[in-house]
Amino acid sequence: MAAKGVSRRKFFADAGKFAAGAALGAAILGVGSRTGIQGKAQEVPQWPWPYEPLDLEAVGLRGYEGYYHGKCAYGVFEAIIGELREKVGHPFTLIPTDMLYYGHGGVIGWGNYCGALNGACAAINLVTNREGVDTLIKELNLWYEQTEIPLYKPSEPRVELPDGAVSVAGSTLCHVSVTRWCNATGFKAKSKERSERCARLTGQVAQKVAELLNRYYAGTFAPEHSMPASVAECNTCHGKGGAIENVKAKMDCLLCHERHP
Repeated sequence: MAAKGVSRRKFFADAGKFAAGAALGAAILGVGSRTGIQGKAQEVPQWPWPYEPLDLEAVGLRGYEGYYHGKCAYGVFEAIIGELREKVGHPFTLIPTDMLYYGHGGVIGWGNYCGALNGACAAINLVTNREGVDTLIKELNLWYEQTEIPLYKPSEPRVELPDGAVSVAGSTLCHVSVTRWCNATGFKAKSKERSERCARLTGQVAQKVAELLNRYYAGTFAPEHSMPASVAECNTCHGKGGAIENVKAKMDCLLCHERHP
């Protein structure tokens, strides 16, 4: 007999939905799969996950197109994980790359940490150990702050940009990065040109991540960028052990704060 207040038809319909969901869950976990894949084959391996060298051109284009599907954080993450999904297969087949959608615009448009870097960090973190994570992300952040972007251009761009439509972000913050580009080029923050800029930036960041990972796993990685002098200078007072010790950051201090007289 169906529960009180629930019709027989609804009861069996809901039961069917539950059974279908359970079957899907079992298939994902490798239990009772109709394909014959055993549960052990679908086990999540220990971190870090395996890595294979990636083609920079393929990664760049995948990141660029990914931006137009799910914005910057998704674009970079999908570029790296999507390529590894094709080259390595399991366990990268288990990851829904749309999970990085939230990172767009510095986290749903809040202007915080650049979404392209957000997706990049997630990918790096998945395939390198703790030392690698700290080393590569530090280099990536410094590169992003100090490099003219975007230099990447697909063979068939969706929107044309004039030559020289680049800027140096000076910061890993989406707000600063976008504003500096808009000030340098004259394009508005809500324009199709700015969206194209971020699409190309996504492709460029994805390529940089693949380049860093390729070199790291080949044993040829060496840092090429250093911290701004203002960070060390300001931290003598504001950092750990300083007289004030009220700051915990590695960004260029003078981007927002004036130098003390």
